[in-house]
Amino acid sequence: MSFSIRNGQSEVKGDFSKLEKLVAGLKGKHSVDIGVFADAKTSEGVSVAMYGTANEFGVITKNIPARSFIRMPLEVKSGDISDDVGKRAKKHLEAGDVKAIFEDIGFAGEAAIQEAFDTRGFGTWKDDAPETIEKKGSDAPLIDEGLLRKSVTHRAE
Repeated sequence: MSFSIRNGQSEVKGDFSKLEKLVAGLKGKHSVDIGVFADAKTSEGVSVAMYGTANEFGVITKNIPARSFIRMPLEVKSGDISDDVGKRAKKHLEAGDVKAIFEDIGFAGEAAIQEAFDTRGFGTWKDDAPETIEKKGSDAPLIDEGLLRKSVTHRAE
């Protein structure tokens, strides 16, 4: 499963070939989605995914730089995710629990995203503007009250 996403001058590439071999051997339709889903809302009822999209891709008109907190961590950690899931896949297949493999992919993907939050995007995220730091009382990019970070989850089917 290779992918390539281009956004302006930035390009993210990934290769999940080990996972692709595993998935190819499975029958039936299975999937896992990792990210911020539409049902995540602020206390005012605003979609957290909307904030996530603005930060993932940036908004030039609002001077919000792109800080990929979903695509980049999954790409950077794709090998670790594959290795982690592969360690338990045989056990799940032997137990006939195919969904558990996709759950493992989801949990490993979430962990990679959380690690990106811990490390400021593995050191790649642009610092917040001084006025933003003053307003929120913290210099941690993408973290104000932590709602975006807490809203990252997965769904396996």
